[in-house]
Amino acid sequence: MSGLLLALTLSGCHDDQPATVEATVRSTSDVPYRASGHDVIVIVLDTLRADHLSQYGYALDTSPGLKALASHSTRFESAYAPSPWTLPSSTSINTGQHPLRHGLRHPGDVLPESATTLAERMRGAGWHTGGFSHNVNVNPRHGFAQGFDAFTHNTGKVNAYPNVHRMVTAASTWLSEEGRGPSFVYLQPMNCHGPYKVPDSRETDLTGKRPSSGFRYYQGPMRDILSKHKLKARAKVNERYLRSLREQYDVAIRYETDEVGDFLDKLTASSRFNDALVILTADHGEELFDHGGFSHGYSLHHEVLRVPLFVKLPGQTEARTVTDDVSLLDIVPTVLEVSGVGAAPGDTFDGRSLATLASGAPDPGAAPRPLVFDVDWGKRVIGRGLTDGGWTLLQIDDNYEGLDHVTRLYNRSLDPLEQNDVSATDAAQVATMTAELARLVAGLQGDAPPQNAMTDEDRKQLEALGYLE
Repeated sequence: MSGLLLALTLSGCHDDQPATVEATVRSTSDVPYRASGHDVIVIVLDTLRADHLSQYGYALDTSPGLKALASHSTRFESAYAPSPWTLPSSTSINTGQHPLRHGLRHPGDVLPESATTLAERMRGAGWHTGGFSHNVNVNPRHGFAQGFDAFTHNTGKVNAYPNVHRMVTAASTWLSEEGRGPSFVYLQPMNCHGPYKVPDSRETDLTGKRPSSGFRYYQGPMRDILSKHKLKARAKVNERYLRSLREQYDVAIRYETDEVGDFLDKLTASSRFNDALVILTADHGEELFDHGGFSHGYSLHHEVLRVPLFVKLPGQTEARTVTDDVSLLDIVPTVLEVSGVGAAPGDTFDGRSLATLASGAPDPGAAPRPLVFDVDWGKRVIGRGLTDGGWTLLQIDDNYEGLDHVTRLYNRSLDPLEQNDVSATDAAQVATMTAELARLVAGLQGDAPPQNAMTDEDRKQLEALGYLE
């Protein structure tokens, strides 16, 4: 399908730096748009760990902008990403398949045209489709524009991503265009991702003062530990340094969720919010020295895998909470059921619909299930994990710390922060979960590896954020 590329330079009073984004406008679908139906809004707040949101019990008021959404939606307390970084997890959000099945596990991997995305399903069923992404891993070159009538993405420097205000303004404008009927909208802003960029005018919104200085993203001790593998540099990480890191991260969360809240308020004002299916989540979390590291994609611990998940069903007016373990793999099946689009013959999804759980009704089919985690990122970390029945097993084949085929076991009911490895004292549990993980991994294997389109420019971009070494 041919497309027209439009370079757009966006500016606004809420932004402190210029940035260029590019909209890929595709030709009109040959499927007639529907005259009626629910809007579907999927918002992926890049790099947002669940436990730093007010709605998940965080001490600071980092997310008042999500208050209205939370009061009309079901909050999933234990939602997990299948991988600790963007490309695999975002692909899973858009396909309903585990990274081991869809295959996008390495920087530069490309979603094949033969894959069917959620946007393609919605467009084929008659929805208008608009995608907006500021993460360079989620762009047309990686296959993410498939199925979108319009897809706006970051073409500037990876560490100078546009601010979320530009994205929500563009999305609101796109939705409000005359005659725009039922729509599927996908948003993936970037401000919670390092270097945690916030306009100067918004840096005091959280606490009345700017974040303290000291921490600099991918410089100083952080770079020494992660890129140079100098683990002794951990001794330089003091409370002042970590306070600066947390404050910068939390201020970014406040800015981003305020802007997203404004976007949702505009949906309410235009009478689109009540009848819409709204899903808000993250592609992964962020390590804030919880296990001696930073950023994400370096471990499989809970802080980089546990993500927020709010599901607002059409017409939902009350808040609910679900404690079952659920996955980002469940988003596609949920959208397809709630929208009425349904699955196609031969579809393979590794998740299941959360519609019944979100409605508050008993779901006989929602028995507890194990969740498999995977990462294969060279010098960062290669490993897999399993959470099942209150236990988490991690198998690390290699990582930046020099670990080599190490197994760790955590009792989540007694040790939710995964600080006490009990693999040496519970060999039976290790053996049981190791066998179960091997069985599940074997069942998730996909076909041929995807094409990889890494270029020298891509490598420079990713190196700027420490994504490559």
